[in-house]
Order: sequence, then C-alpha cells, then structure tokens
Amino acid sequence: MRADHKFFYAGFFFFLFTGIIYTQVTSRMPALKEQTGIHDGDVGLALMCMGLGSLAGFLTINLVLRYLQVRQALRLSSLTFLGICLLMGLVHSREMLFLLFAFWGFSCAYLDVSMNTHALYVEMKTGNPHMAMMHAGYSVGCLAGSALGSAFAFMGVALFINFSTVAVLLGALFLYFHGALLPDPPKTTEKEKTAADNTVRPQRRFIPLFVIFCGLMGMFSYTAEGSVAEWGSLVLHQVKQAIEGVAALAYGVFALFMAFTRFGIDHLRSRLGDRLILLCGSSLAFAGMLIVFLSPQAVVCLGGYALMGIGLAPVFPIALSNAGRRTDISPKAATAAVSFVGYTGLLVIPPFLGFLADHFGLGKALLLPLAAIALVIAGSFAFKGRRSIRCQHA
Repeated sequence: MRADHKFFYAGFFFFLFTGIIYTQVTSRMPALKEQTGIHDGDVGLALMCMGLGSLAGFLTINLVLRYLQVRQALRLSSLTFLGICLLMGLVHSREMLFLLFAFWGFSCAYLDVSMNTHALYVEMKTGNPHMAMMHAGYSVGCLAGSALGSAFAFMGVALFINFSTVAVLLGALFLYFHGALLPDPPKTTEKEKTAADNTVRPQRRFIPLFVIFCGLMGMFSYTAEGSVAEWGSLVLHQVKQAIEGVAALAYGVFALFMAFTRFGIDHLRSRLGDRLILLCGSSLAFAGMLIVFLSPQAVVCLGGYALMGIGLAPVFPIALSNAGRRTDISPKAATAAVSFVGYTGLLVIPPFLGFLADHFGLGKALLLPLAAIALVIAGSFAFKGRRSIRCQHA
C-alpha cells in the first residue's frame, strides 16, 4: 500500500473507530449497569433493543443510499454512533437506556454497511483485496477500546468523562481522515446494465438452504462472540469476582487473538481447506468456553477467551465465502441473506441469555454459548475440504 493511498487508511480508521467505541460501552458495562440500576435481564433486553434497531437499519439503508453517497452515510452514521455513546454516559433511566441501545443499533447497521461498502471501493481503486485487513482493524479497535475501558475503570473515572475523553481523541482523527473517503463510482448506463444482466448466472427464486445454513453458522458464532463482548466483563466481575479493571479486559483479549488469527486465515484456507479449519477452530473455541465455564479464576478465564478468539476468527468469513461462491444465487444476495440470518439472532439470544442469568445465574447461562459452539463444530462437516477451495477476488 503506497503512502499516498490515504483513502485506504481512512477506511481502516473507521473500522478501528467502530471497534473502539463499541468496546467503550461493553467494557464499562458493570459501571453502566450500576449507574442505571438494571439487572441481568435488563441487559439482555437492552441488547435485544440494539438488535431490533440494527435490523431496522439494515432494512432501510439501501433506500437512504439512493440519496446519499456511501462516504456521506459513513460520516453521519459514525458521528451518530459516537454521540449515542456519549449519551449513555449520562443516562440513569432503564427505559432511556433501552431507547439509546435501539438507536445505537440503528446507527451501527448504517455504519457497518457504509464502511464495508467503502472497503469494496478501496479494493476497486487499488485492484487488490483489503477486506480482511479492514476487519482486522475492527478487532484491533476492540482491543484498544477494551484496554482504554480497563484503564478508566481502574482509575474509577466516571462514564461520561471516560466516553468524552475518547470522543475527543477520535474526533480529531475523524477530522483528519473523513475528507479522504472515496466517492461512489460512476453509475452505469442503462445499456451497460442490460449487457451485464445478460451475463448473470441463473438464479433461484428462493434462497438456497445452504445459504441459510451459512447464516445460522454466523448466528451461532455471534452468540459465542456476544457472550464475550456483552457479557464477558459481567461474567468476570460478578461470577469470577474479578475487579472491574480486570473484567474490562475480557473482550479485548478475545479481540486481540481474533485479529492476529484473521491475518492468516486466507493462507490457511488454501492449505488446509474450510472443513478442517472450522472443525479445529470451533473445537478450540469450545475448549476455551469450557474453561470460562468451569474455572473460578478470572486470569484463567482470560486465557479461555483468548482460545475463543482464535477458534471463532474464521467462522463468519468462511460462512460468507462459501455462500458467495454458489452458482445458484448472486454473491450480493447470498451475503445479504447470511448477514440477515446472523443478525436476527440478536433479537433472541441476548434476552434469552439474560433470562437464563436471572433464573439460573450468569455462570450457568454460559451453557448457551457453549451449545452454540457445539453446533458450529457439527456444522463444520457440511463444508468442503482443501480441493474445493479456490481464491476469488472481486
């Protein structure tokens, strides 16, 4: 990547930005819970509101992008995402927290679609694949956000001061990078569209079952990852009796090992095949989740979260890749279907996990993500081996 490709670094920044902001909230969840007086079931409901908001965002983003360029949507959604984070530092009402999480999910969906579309523009501009690197930026952002949240928790800094300090730092970087975002490519003419339509492969009227299956694999992966992102700090703080500063490291450790693993996933796929990678990875994630479930030591549990980060890193990228390689559905439709099914789990899993935590204890509620990883292990056998893997570049 040449030094003058500022648009690449601008795109990378927004993935980093999203990860930092997201983990500012999740790593300080114990403090947010205390500030608003909510219990574990309410945390689940708040996350369900975030899921509902996200689905509303995914259903409306295409309409909005008819009138706004991707870079405009990316700027607006990122500022909204940051602004709602700041408001969370001031909220003391249970109902207001639910509302904020709903709008946070809505803006997150816009941010997700916009920054991923811009990443595609970067690939088109440079002629090289960069999507994995962009998503690694998100994981690095989660690590940085978790470390910052842990530091502020150790110092006993109030939520609003914590969030405001980070907002100032990210705001300065936003001002530097936002002007380098790429514009939308020129629209094709009707004649070009007709010519392109004549080359499209035959499509099914209905979504193939395997594509839905890939979406379910994504949902199971999100369930396990969400148990770390939204509940990890609470598990360490409430169940393992860790101080808040240590508890805030839960998702950061997970994200660190996930980031490093994702840098090498494409190379491993060409050598080992999807089935073996998914089987070994999900088995490693199962072992890590089992450690968190059984061990009373917070430090040992952090090691379990590290194993989960390594093991879950390839699941969603491989599921998307396999769905997009099918010949009976367009890659765009397949990706949308996998994402929609995966995100639909956000409506059910968080409140159900909160229900289990309220009625059986947060420690026993971890059986849910453990079962989700077991389903990923079972589902790995539906994927092909090494001979079926072929690299495809957009």
